[in-house]
Amino acid sequence: MKEELHIAVANGQRVTVKLHDDEIITGVAEVSTDPKHAKIQSSEGPTWVPYEDIEHVSMIGNPVH
Repeated sequence: MKEELHIAVANGQRVTVKLHDDEIITGVAEVSTDPKHAKIQSSEGPTWVPYEDIEHVSMIGNPVH
C-alpha cells in the first residue's frame, strides 16, 4: 500500500484510498513528511490518513501534469 502511494506521488497520479471503515478518499497523492500518515490532496483540501487505516489504494487514470 505504501509502495502504491509512493508510485502515485512520483507520477503525480490521482488515487482512491479505501479505509477500513469503508470511507473512500479520492485525490492526488502528495509527499508526506509524517512517516505514519499518507497525504492526499482532495477537493476539500489536504487530508492526512494513517497508513494503518488504509485497506486499499487504487491509482486512477493518467498522471496529472
